[in-house]
Amino acid sequence: MHQVMHRIVACLVMGVLAICLGCSSESYQPISGSVSFEGQALEKGVITLYPRGEGTTVGGEIIDGSFSLPREKGPTPGKYRVEIIAFRPTGKSEFDIDLNQEVPIEEQFLPQKFNRNSTLEIEVAADGDNAFDFDLRR
Repeated sequence: MHQVMHRIVACLVMGVLAICLGCSSESYQPISGSVSFEGQALEKGVITLYPRGEGTTVGGEIIDGSFSLPREKGPTPGKYRVEIIAFRPTGKSEFDIDLNQEVPIEEQFLPQKFNRNSTLEIEVAADGDNAFDFDLRR
């Protein structure tokens, strides 16, 4: 009898875990889009989504004006405040001790209204393409 109860409890625990894991992984959504500044695609940057309610902060790289977060790294449905930073070369370099070589120095050049003081917002849907395009202008 003890072994039967033990197996029933083990099966119940496994079932609950399977349900919870299935729900949580299915609630994340893939997103993608483009980012341009003054009509030019951003060569290199980072996009970060901060939830307006429940949720987790997520982000990814912007490369050649595009970003894409797969389902496993994407946000859950809901509203998000968006911060975008972008980098460009300064024409200067510095010595990197770890790499043992000169490396170019880059600077973040987007106005704070797109990052630190951003009012950019999106709403991620539970179903749909969740494609977002940002055409940033001064």
